[in-house]
Amino acid sequence: MTALTRRATLALPALLAAPHAARAQARPITIVVPFGAGTNVDAIARVAANELAPRLGQQVLVENLPGAGGTIATERVARAAPDGTTLLLGVDSVLNVAPLVNPSAVRYDAYRDFAAIHMLATLPLLLIGRPDLPATLPELIALNATRSQPFTYATSGTGTSLHLFGEMIAGRTGLKMEHVPYRIATQIFPDIMASRVDLAVSTLTSSGPLVREGRVRCFGISSPERHPFLPDQVTFTEQAPTAGMTSEVYQGLFAPARTDPAFIARVAAATAEAMQTAPMRERIHALGMTPSMMGPEALTRFVREEGERYAALVRAANIQPQ
Repeated sequence: MTALTRRATLALPALLAAPHAARAQARPITIVVPFGAGTNVDAIARVAANELAPRLGQQVLVENLPGAGGTIATERVARAAPDGTTLLLGVDSVLNVAPLVNPSAVRYDAYRDFAAIHMLATLPLLLIGRPDLPATLPELIALNATRSQPFTYATSGTGTSLHLFGEMIAGRTGLKMEHVPYRIATQIFPDIMASRVDLAVSTLTSSGPLVREGRVRCFGISSPERHPFLPDQVTFTEQAPTAGMTSEVYQGLFAPARTDPAFIARVAAATAEAMQTAPMRERIHALGMTPSMMGPEALTRFVREEGERYAALVRAANIQPQ
């Protein structure tokens, strides 16, 4: 064996190991969550991080950065270096709704400052009420028509996707409802059960267990079909006053604009692979969510379409920008 051959043979293992070494030394990916720990958005981010880390061969961390309705975290990711180390767990309230209802606090463009990677899940909304109310939406509408005062309905804040869905319900049904925004969303449910507020719009994750236990009424679910978490509860779309009406909030992964398309494709492929596994789908279903296979191009279109839909709702409800 010549000296040159010996050097080449000795170098071969190092060359083969180089990609693995580079991957092992890669900086962690951080998924920034614009809300606090324990929220449904935080939960889906942690499910995604656990599944993506082994598929990408690097650490995937979750950082909670709540504040200003999620716009602080969203702006941070919009301004982050497009080097593949910072991602956003984006939802409709920060990407579609906040720019419409609170433009003075939004310093990012949801359609120019982010590159869509992959949808993770969608989550339906519920109209719930105090337990002494009638059992069905038509009966609720009939009772409302006999009252001199509107029903009060609570949400987690003015201009949120939940508030806009409440206005959609009012527009479709003729229900007279007065919005009561809560600063601490968890206080809504004790107030509903104590009849301090009549109704609320909430996510299935938040109020589904109370519906199952019979502690609150449920007048409809916003999913296109009955949800496996509450199979006995009717959807809005199958009821005459709200036939065809659907609306679900979404959770997806986004990177800063100008991030390398090859990185976007790699994370999207890893996410798509994870989404097809039974453990991933079971974890998402356990959260009351529906898994999604929407990739970068489809998610980009979807976010723009949701922006148009929410803009129409804001105009119809005459919600003034703050």
